[in-house]
Amino acid sequence: MNNDTENKSRILYFSRIKALACIAVVVLHGCYITGATFASNDRERMTALFTVRNLMYWAVPAFMMVSGALMLDAKRKIDLKKIFGKYMPRMVIAMFAFAEIFAVYDHAVYQKDFRPAHLLEGVRHAVFDTFTENGMSWSHTWYLYLMIAFYLMLPIYRIITKSADKKELLYLLGLLFVANSVITTTKTLIGSGTLIFYIFAGSIFPLYFFMGYAIHSEKLKIGRILSVIFILIGAAGMIFLTYYRLHTADADTAKRVKNIADQYFAVHTVLAAAGVFSLFKSFDNGKEIPFLDKAAAEIDKCSFGIYLIHMIVYKHIFVVMKFDPFAHGSTGTLILMMLIAFAVSYAITRVLKFLPLVKEII
Repeated sequence: MNNDTENKSRILYFSRIKALACIAVVVLHGCYITGATFASNDRERMTALFTVRNLMYWAVPAFMMVSGALMLDAKRKIDLKKIFGKYMPRMVIAMFAFAEIFAVYDHAVYQKDFRPAHLLEGVRHAVFDTFTENGMSWSHTWYLYLMIAFYLMLPIYRIITKSADKKELLYLLGLLFVANSVITTTKTLIGSGTLIFYIFAGSIFPLYFFMGYAIHSEKLKIGRILSVIFILIGAAGMIFLTYYRLHTADADTAKRVKNIADQYFAVHTVLAAAGVFSLFKSFDNGKEIPFLDKAAAEIDKCSFGIYLIHMIVYKHIFVVMKFDPFAHGSTGTLILMMLIAFAVSYAITRVLKFLPLVKEII
């Protein structure tokens, strides 16, 4: 495919969203790991770091919404052969490959006790999702399991989007939002273990996939003003909940609020993600913005690799080297470390894309 054809077929606002979301994820994890490692006893610094971190929570749902917009489009030919011959193997291979990379890194570089038997530990981590045992820093791998689940359900989801009319799709979105966001947020806040009724869809994530499809196909229209309002509501919710849970003297309430602020089912997170996605769509007139869209396309192309690799860079800087950014210039140094993590992850991904087979995975 030549560049002209590629540029015409590429949906600009998808690349823009994914590029910004990729940067936001790097910022999110940078704030989290430095807060947990160097600011656990400094409430004000922890508040600042976790506020920035939670303001980035729209990013992963935005990735899901782009996936939903693409994969649930009835015009795209996606059959079982393509799902299990292309999409699924990519995620499974990435999961096992990086499980081995993380296991080798932990034992060869961090703990310095590597022996061949630790290769089996990587397999166990991938099979049983134990990436975070013993305090290991690989919790971001949850996204791989999410996408595997999405691909398994994709044939069913596509039946829904192919057959549902606009009203039926909006009904589905409303039902998923109320059942898995509003009610789940409410029961978490009040500490209730029961729901008013039960919906056979116990996760918030299908909402993001279907919502991305609905907004992209214009079956759900959210204007610019409403998009901005959603983003502001989302930001206000994230700021308030983060501050409250770190400053309240009520430990039980703090725990419940944390379980909302740190989860993707939170109402304010859903609104923020919908607002960002809709706002980017509203500004896409099909014309490239010089330099910015080329940069966005490049980051988009490497976003999966950056996502997987950047935590290795962070762990090496903050855990292995024990580099405390707050003892070496504070905020400016932390931002520099985030830029380094992003740049190194991008450079490694770019190099890997020159390798046969590997480029199909990363």
